[in-house]
Amino acid sequence: MPDRIKETSKLQLERSELLLKSVPVLIEADDAFSAVNRSYYAVFHAIKAIEIFDNFDSKKHSGLISNFRQKYIKTGIFDIEYSEILKSLAQYRQDSDYDIFADISLDEAKEQYENAKKFVDAVKAFLSSK
Repeated sequence: MPDRIKETSKLQLERSELLLKSVPVLIEADDAFSAVNRSYYAVFHAIKAIEIFDNFDSKKHSGLISNFRQKYIKTGIFDIEYSEILKSLAQYRQDSDYDIFADISLDEAKEQYENAKKFVDAVKAFLSSK
């Protein structure tokens, strides 16, 4: 396996972990909108860390998510629960970024953060065998 692929995956995962670190700070600052955004992007970069091994990339988030579901959820590599986490995070991110009338509580932001941590931890465990 080319070193470049492993290095790119490692960098994506590091980005994911960095984004997760910012979430408690945002929650403490009463910024639920930014917290769910960062939680989503932590998962997004974790997915990119996996899909680099498939030589897959997409300019659209929906393409990355669809590929992840097809190759990793439907095949049983990751439990269906991770598809639900991804769906929820994507909706919260969409609302936080684009819906001016969205009302996202700190409790919801905390829940999404916990889901994102669980997702990233599962990706880290999966990638440890690569």
